[in-house]
Amino acid sequence: MTESHFLKEDLVELRNSLGLTQQQMAGYLDLALRSYQAIEAGESTYRLIHRLAAERVALMVAADTGRPLLAPPTVRRDAVDLVSLGQREGHPAFQIPDSNSSNAKPSEDGTAFTGSYRLVGELVLLANALEYQLNHVLMQVLHLTESPMLEPVIATLDVVRKIEMLKVRSKHIAQHNWRKPLAGYIDKLEAVWKLRNLACHTPLVPDSKHGAVFAPAAAAKLLKTLRLENSSIERTPISKIREGISIGEHALGEGQTIIENFQRLNSEREKRFGKAPSPKVG
Repeated sequence: MTESHFLKEDLVELRNSLGLTQQQMAGYLDLALRSYQAIEAGESTYRLIHRLAAERVALMVAADTGRPLLAPPTVRRDAVDLVSLGQREGHPAFQIPDSNSSNAKPSEDGTAFTGSYRLVGELVLLANALEYQLNHVLMQVLHLTESPMLEPVIATLDVVRKIEMLKVRSKHIAQHNWRKPLAGYIDKLEAVWKLRNLACHTPLVPDSKHGAVFAPAAAAKLLKTLRLENSSIERTPISKIREGISIGEHALGEGQTIIENFQRLNSEREKRFGKAPSPKVG
């Protein structure tokens, strides 16, 4: 789907359905009010990254207000699929506790643990938005000639590969004030992607101290089988996901600035020297 399919009217409708003002929505999206208003007015393009971020806002508002139908249908379907998968696999996080059971945990604990999965969902949506943005950062930093097939080709590359390409390119940027922001952006991307992989591939279990922790059961089982003296595996508390969300939100803002700066640089370069052949990707 191309960006032209994302209608600004859809964004306005979503914001109104959530009962948010333009100022509130701009704040959730970490945009200046004028920048957000430009999107709704059609002065700026309503991109996929904006839609993904807006859907994340809708998910958060739906959960906070206890009104699940506020989340867009696509988000609800993804949530239902996730819960169904968790229940089929028998994961305790997705089981509905029996309120009549004497072994049932207090509702506060269950609510807190369920809330941990909301954080995981937020991080995954944020990581998806960052991956989309990364494609455009690459195109601008590598000064690739834009074409209809360029972005789809870049999108097929693994995120780790794309980050490595940025790292290599950043080493050849002589100006410190251009290289440093790019290096900071790369560090944030790596941190978020590491947490995203942890959240998606590691079981989340209740924990009395942290509320919930990621426990790599497979690794622990392997160490136990090997009968090593120290068979304990470090568990990652859910608070790390909150930190990852904060890092990711800052990365989105920094990434947009990088795109805009390199767009201006490339535009000026083309005015002076003409368009250069695009280097091969891959």
